[in-house]
Amino acid sequence: MTITLNDELTRLLSEVVSAGGAQSTEEAVDRAVRALHSSASADRPVHQQVDNLADLFAKSPFRGLDMNFERDQDTGRDISL
Repeated sequence: MTITLNDELTRLLSEVVSAGGAQSTEEAVDRAVRALHSSASADRPVHQQVDNLADLFAKSPFRGLDMNFERDQDTGRDISL
């Protein structure tokens, strides 16, 4: 199969390879196509896309965000008896 890319896509692929995001343009295209393929199932809710908790975290829309889920220790509150 022969694929013809416009100048902008050719430049973007070169940048991805230069930045180390892929070893070659073929690998970059492979990753892009696989990402598109896996996102085709994104129309379904996440809970229908996963079979276990690990998959849920791997496919979370919040994956990659630097979120802090720690909380302050609850010290309770003073009450009068």
